Amino acid sequence: MRVRFFATLRGITGCAEADVPYRETAGALARSLCDLYGVKLKEKFFPSGAEDKEKFGPEIIVLINGRHVIHLGGLAAPLNPDDRVDVFPVVAGG
Repeated sequence: MRVRFFATLRGITGCAEADVPYRETAGALARSLCDLYGVKLKEKFFPSGAEDKEKFGPEIIVLINGRHVIHLGGLAAPLNPDDRVDVFPVVAGG
């Protein structure tokens, strides 16, 4: 399964993209990415223990094949082995 990281998340993960083992849901994939890349990434996905909630933290955007995960079931969004997952930090500017 291919995961691409954008902007500041590349600094946290040390890579622009990674091939990772297949996980059945977006939440399971996020937890495995946190295990792989550490506490800084976990704080983006699951700030202050938000792992038990039904959505990711407010500082991260997850797309599955170009569709926002919030429209696909949040953490329970199903994944297929050939899906492309894109992970962005929320950005603001003027």
